[in-house]
Amino acid sequence: MIPRSIGKYDVIDALGIGGMGTVYRAFDTTLERTVAVKVLQLDRGHEVTPQELSARFRNEARAVARLNHPAIVTIFDYDDQDPVGAYIVMEYINGCALDDYVKQRPELHLEDAISAMQQVLAGLAYAHRQGVIHRDIKPSNLLVTREGVVKITDFGIAKIGPRSQTQSGLIVGTPQYMAPEQYMGGVVDHRCDIHAAGAVLYELLTGSPPFQGGAAEVMYKVCHEVPRPVSSANRAVPPVFDSIVARALDKVATNRFTSAGEFQEALRASWEALSSQPPSPTMSDKARLVATRISYQSVRPKVAPAPASASQPPSGSGPAPAAASGSRGGRNVTDSGSLAAWSREQLAEIERHLTTFMGPVARVLVQNAAATTASRQELYQLLANRLDTPEERRRFLTAGGEYTATNPGEPPPRATNAILFSNIVGRPLTSEATQRATSLLARYLGPIAGLLARKAAQTATDEAQLYSMLAEKVTDARERERFIKEAGQQR
Repeated sequence: MIPRSIGKYDVIDALGIGGMGTVYRAFDTTLERTVAVKVLQLDRGHEVTPQELSARFRNEARAVARLNHPAIVTIFDYDDQDPVGAYIVMEYINGCALDDYVKQRPELHLEDAISAMQQVLAGLAYAHRQGVIHRDIKPSNLLVTREGVVKITDFGIAKIGPRSQTQSGLIVGTPQYMAPEQYMGGVVDHRCDIHAAGAVLYELLTGSPPFQGGAAEVMYKVCHEVPRPVSSANRAVPPVFDSIVARALDKVATNRFTSAGEFQEALRASWEALSSQPPSPTMSDKARLVATRISYQSVRPKVAPAPASASQPPSGSGPAPAAASGSRGGRNVTDSGSLAAWSREQLAEIERHLTTFMGPVARVLVQNAAATTASRQELYQLLANRLDTPEERRRFLTAGGEYTATNPGEPPPRATNAILFSNIVGRPLTSEATQRATSLLARYLGPIAGLLARKAAQTATDEAQLYSMLAEKVTDARERERFIKEAGQQR
């Protein structure tokens, strides 16, 4: 059962289930922004006590609250007195987890691998300076935004404080990315994060982590075997990166890079030996398109990964707030109505009609579009713009009783917006693009254009979809035509 609200936050849908709780996408009605809300769950059969889980949850809030960095997901709020349970409110990332990115883009894109790791290492260097050690760096805890920014999330098992400590008792972490000292009871400090970052870099360069297999098998290999050099595992990788990855993954912590900053500089120097340009501060347009596409795929909530050993409890929050599972509508995120006004039956009917053409992704498309309008006709038109052919649009609109064209073979005028914007279809939706759209819309609607553009940008998949959604806000037919014409000329 998805709650209608959590504290002052109106729930839109569920994003995923992890080791400590469920993450929801929600709307902050006070500040009018989309957020991710992680609610602690104490009834999932954990091998640790509810008190320990609650302590970890508070630990995550405390750890991230002291961090303010572009490469770290921001925490906005924490409350442990709500009837729903203790919850953390954090920045909503409209994109995908790095592990999903690797699966969708398995071929090597060296410039994106270096950019992603440079960003991660910058975030780790900052966290370490603040006395926070993550201890569970892995691709599923690294998020790629639609702007190509990589952010670290899930500090549920982070260690706070300047002192190192000896690992004892429970083994916490994820097997493929844990350092030997996390398994063997050695001193655990910031260098375990450097080891994990090395394992992530290995995976970005080769498509797989350094070691694979069952938990016990991986544990043995991490502690006793040396992984193949990255250039041997993937011949497309220049050998200059072999020594860097090997040093990060060294079994002896003192042999690794002394800091994330040193790791970052070594990686930068190796890249600049191959390229005349410095590493890009963001991932490429192609990477952004992958993140955008994944974020709009309908997925089932993921289950927390299996523990490394019988004594290890699941850690982290599981899937990050990047891909929606689309269970039900919460409140509207625009001024045009409320999702509370949409009944489950209404949305289910529209979803059935769209599923015929779009498959399972129809669910999240309906939820996202319904969050921007209270008009049935407008909702159908928004969804029709996602279909590829005039015939599909006609059949979809006919099924919903919203087809009004006089010629049965002619698509309705509003459904052609995506065609008119064909020159920008697939172009990533950047902050600059949103600003351009805002400036254009302001000529027709005045100051409210900024609010409408920001909210439409939360659900649009690319520039074309953004302009298509904004065109619907221009109610005068002649002005709408001029808006569409001007938007279609954007370069």
